[in-house]
Formats: sequence, structure tokens, C-alpha cells
Amino acid sequence: MGGIRAFGRGEGPRRGRGDAGTGFLASEFEDLGTAAGPVPGPPAATDAAKAHRRTGAVLRAPLDAVRAGARYMNAVLGGQDYPRYVEHLRRRHPDRPIPTESEYWRERHAAADRNPGTRCC
Repeated sequence: MGGIRAFGRGEGPRRGRGDAGTGFLASEFEDLGTAAGPVPGPPAATDAAKAHRRTGAVLRAPLDAVRAGARYMNAVLGGQDYPRYVEHLRRRHPDRPIPTESEYWRERHAAADRNPGTRCC
């Protein structure tokens, strides 16, 4: 079996190191270049850089979860409603005065009390 090379799952010849999905065999990849010389590969990451990326990812995951929870609660509680309402007034009703945020919330809660809709209380 000396010169016979086995292929996996009908994929054809196995790709050499460094091709990373380029579609070239390793020998073809090494022949590529420019007039100035061969195309350099990506710089090798140092152990410190790899550790820094892992630490960043580990620390980032809980922070991303907290941020997602804060965005969800902000949406549930209507945190973006006043800025959205102000934008609506400026775009559709430029002649109307823009209420302060406290006036907006006061009127919104009063309207909810006047018309409970499908609320239970």
C-alpha cells in the first residue's frame, strides 16, 4: 500500500496544512505568490494572545447575559416608549408641543387607569 492514499467519505485528496478551505492542495498553495515573493500566511497567535481571547470570551459571556436581561426588562417596562413617542411627535405632529418625560408617564398611566382593557386589575 506504499503509494496509495486513502480518501475519506469520497472527498478526494486530503488537503494539506494551512489551506483552511481555500480549495488548494498544500503543494499548490505553496506555489502561489506575487512578483514580490510568496504570499505570507496569517501570523501565528502567541500563547498569551490565545489566553487573552479565552479570558475575554469567558468574561464576556456573563456580561452579555446581563445586558440581554437588562434590554429585555427595559422593553417590558417601556423604557424606549418615551423616546419613540417624541420621535413620532416630531415626525408626524411637528406643531404639537413635546411633553416632558414625567408628563408623558403621568398621562400614560392616567390613560391606562381610564381604560384598563384586558388587564385584570
